[in-house]
Amino acid sequence: MQYTQEDLFAQDDAERNKLSESRRLAIRSRLMATLAMLEATATFPWDDPLDAVHEENRFQRETEMLGEEGEALWALFDKQMDRLYATQNVSDARAAE
Repeated sequence: MQYTQEDLFAQDDAERNKLSESRRLAIRSRLMATLAMLEATATFPWDDPLDAVHEENRFQRETEMLGEEGEALWALFDKQMDRLYATQNVSDARAAE
């Protein structure tokens, strides 16, 4: 008789990455609040550029957790960030003059 041992360190990615509906709702609400904040502001809302990078990284991680729904939210976020970075570049150029 041959015995086999399960891999103790194996991970089922599908099960591990499965989100409960309450967790999905919490992530979605946080992302929507961030989008609403970005849409409401006319200028770059962060004083420190690293804060923007951290926010972008957080947003991207959370959209990846939502799958296809997250892809649409990421596209909206990306559009708003492009708009805000453009205002930052304009104000930087004015300050240099």
